[in-house]
Parts: sequence; structure tokens; C-alpha cells
Amino acid sequence: MNVFSLFTFTVLAAESLISPIPATSETPVVAPLKVEKPSSGFGSLSSFRIETNESVLPTVTPAPTAISPSLAKLLPTPYSLPPHKSKYTIALLGDSMIDTLGPEAPHLKGKLSAMYPNVTFTIRNFGVGGTNIAYGIERLRNSYAYLGVQIPSVVSTKPDLVVVESFGYNPFSFDTGALDKHWLSLATIVDIIHSSLPGTKILIASTIAPNRDVFGDGAPGLSFSSEDKVKRTDNIKRYLENAIKFARGEHIPLADVYHASLDGNGNGKLQYINPGDHIHYSDAGRLLFAQKVSETIASNNLLN
Repeated sequence: MNVFSLFTFTVLAAESLISPIPATSETPVVAPLKVEKPSSGFGSLSSFRIETNESVLPTVTPAPTAISPSLAKLLPTPYSLPPHKSKYTIALLGDSMIDTLGPEAPHLKGKLSAMYPNVTFTIRNFGVGGTNIAYGIERLRNSYAYLGVQIPSVVSTKPDLVVVESFGYNPFSFDTGALDKHWLSLATIVDIIHSSLPGTKILIASTIAPNRDVFGDGAPGLSFSSEDKVKRTDNIKRYLENAIKFARGEHIPLADVYHASLDGNGNGKLQYINPGDHIHYSDAGRLLFAQKVSETIASNNLLN
């Protein structure tokens, strides 16, 4: 397993500020106890490696702490189904696509508060940039240090709901069997949560689609050729689609942000992508993620 080079930079509109942070190594995937992958194949992967020191995706520092008035007006009216409790803790697990939602994921928290005005939400962000799903499994039961801060394990916080993002922007560094391993890793996460937190509910989320034409443009330390952009974004999309198939196959609630962010040509819509690095979210992208996750919570009665 290659060592990841992690960076952090501020997303404003099109500006970035980076500083290197320690690397993290992959841990073995534990075989799932309950959930099995389907018998159908996943197809072949492209041959590029995204986990090299040169190509590891940078981490972006937190999102703004409030939703702008122009975006807030897009929030729908509150759902009528009453939650069972007045306080809920939601854990978000993923790579930089979760990390860059910001501390407490303010867009998601604001959306849920608008939908459920009598409920207090605590949202814990367990996103770590530049790491794949194997390290996500480790963080379920083990505390860890990130950006100089000691973070408790996901399980120890006893969340009412865990949102598991695909880790699609940091795929495994090999081809044969990679998507199978990704599927089984998602199954392992589900099994650990079920066994360690029997009352906790699970939601799978696929993040925004990448754009093959501009992927990585402007990101410090990254420079991809047109051919490389296509290979990398095609591989990311395979992982996002794999997570969607997993959720549907295992009948787990799915927040499908991926398909909502595609244009008519199957490319990621630029309005949802940060113009500073052309990888992570724009403010509209964070709001789209918040919308899809909160709507999935409501439609599946995950607070009931």
C-alpha cells in the first residue's frame, strides 16, 4: 500500500491554501459476517493508479459555517413525519468528499434543522482526505489523529445514523478484483456497525460526479493530461456506481448524489464542482449533497 500525501487547502470560490499533513497507511479489510456481494461481475478497471505520491487527491479545509441566503431559499418545507427523539447524532464516514463538507457539515445540518425544526442535530465529520475505504474501516473502532486533532472512533460516539460515502475518489491501487474488494469493504462497514451498534441506522451516499474535461485543474501539485483525466474520472465513476449497486442490492437507504450531478453526456456538472481545484464541492455541490442525504433520511424514516 502506497503512503498517501495529504494536503489541506481552503475552498473559497476559486482559491486554495495547502499545507502537508502526515500520511496514513492502509489496514487489512476484515471479511464481512452477514452481507454478501452479488454473484454478478463488476467489469474491468482502468490501469492508472490514483494512490501514488504524485496523484493523491488533496484535502480541502472545512466548508463555510453557514448557508448563503440564495442557497437557503432552495430548502423545501419541513417533512411532516415526526422523529422519535428530540436529539440525534449523525456520523459521516468517508474521504475528502466528506471532510470538505466542513465541521458539523453545516449545509446538511441546516437542511435537517429546516425539515425538523424541533430536533437538535449533532453531526460528526469522520472524513479523512487522501485515504481509501480500508482506512475507513479502521476508523470505525479505532481513534485516530487528523490535522493535529485526536478523533474518537465512530463507534465510540454511538451515533443514531451513520452516512457512509463511497470513498470513490480514492480507489484501490490495483485493477483485478478492486471493485470486488470495494464491495466487500462496504459490506464490512455495514456488518461492523450492525454488530457494534445494533440500534444505529445506515445510509449509503454517492458523492458528486467528477468532470473529465477539467479534473484536477488548479489543484496544487496536480497536473493531468487529457487522457489521464478521462482514465481517472472513469475509474472514480466505477466506484461511485459500485456503491450505488451495493446499496440497492443490500436494500440499504441510498442518497444518490452522483446521478443528480451528471449532465446529459455523463459528465459531472461544473456548477457542483469547486472552480479552485475541479475536484471537490462548490457551495452548490455541498447543498446538493445535503439535499439528497436529508431527503433520503426523511423518505426512509431513518429518524423514526
